[in-house]
Amino acid sequence: MSAALPRVLGRTPGPEPSLTLALDPDLAVFQGHFPGNPVLPGVVQVDWAIRFGMEAYGPLAGFRGVDQLKFQGMIRPGEVVELHLAFEPGRGRLRFRYQAGAERKSSGVVLFAGAQP
Repeated sequence: MSAALPRVLGRTPGPEPSLTLALDPDLAVFQGHFPGNPVLPGVVQVDWAIRFGMEAYGPLAGFRGVDQLKFQGMIRPGEVVELHLAFEPGRGRLRFRYQAGAERKSSGVVLFAGAQP
């Protein structure tokens, strides 16, 4: 099995960065979820948003929860998806959206107590 993170094919920097992610079929996160019909688990989508959010914006402190979480389409092995991020430091809100082409796959807001400099 490969590492738990997807392969990053490209990055668009800026205040609202985006990443193009290749979801290799051998990613460990697809194992057992679900046998014969694998999909990317929602908890992994949130985890990746936080991890890549911290790469883009620095350490995020005081995880408080997730809000406005919506799953609109399944993300399957072999897909290439874009992860779009936006951080509101004053409100401690990390917004994320996964999409494949024009199809929105999921979105949500991760809440933090604040950001550390």
